[in-house]
Amino acid sequence: AFDGNVLVAGNYHGFNVYDISSKGAPELMSSVVCPGGQGDVSIVGDLLIMSVEQTRARLDCGLQGTIGDVSGERFLGVRIFDISDLRRPRQVGAVQTCRGSHTHSVVSSDDERIIVYNSGLRDVRDEEEMAGCIDESRYGDERTALFRIDVIEIPVADPASARIVDSPAVFADPEAGT
Repeated sequence: AFDGNVLVAGNYHGFNVYDISSKGAPELMSSVVCPGGQGDVSIVGDLLIMSVEQTRARLDCGLQGTIGDVSGERFLGVRIFDISDLRRPRQVGAVQTCRGSHTHSVVSSDDERIIVYNSGLRDVRDEEEMAGCIDESRYGDERTALFRIDVIEIPVADPASARIVDSPAVFADPEAGT
């Protein structure tokens, strides 16, 4: 992700922030270690949004990973970092999703909120780990989280209260003829 003279390169182990203002090699300003995979990043103002979809990821960015099929320490979804101090980014929000975040797109932003579309590729999370991921009534398929895009709202003044506001089905309802 680019913002003026700043480049943020996400990776499977976190992200690096570079100053690219000089004509020579970029200057590394900071490295954030926060394992979780994918690492797609977007910058909106002083906030950095990062995709996470590996089951080893932890909410606290810990290196020890998680154990078992169900873990209260696991994080899959979108992380939000305050990058107002590029030398000391800090996580200020996180939105858990049913299938993690392989990629996301910022679709709108203003001074009050950022709207992000999220798409995950992981297996659907167990109901014991995240309730509401399986809806057996929709299309008769217990894996319905496979067919949705999460719409996430991030309040700029309070990114810790970011949340999923909608998860519409991507595919039409075959029984309704749409």
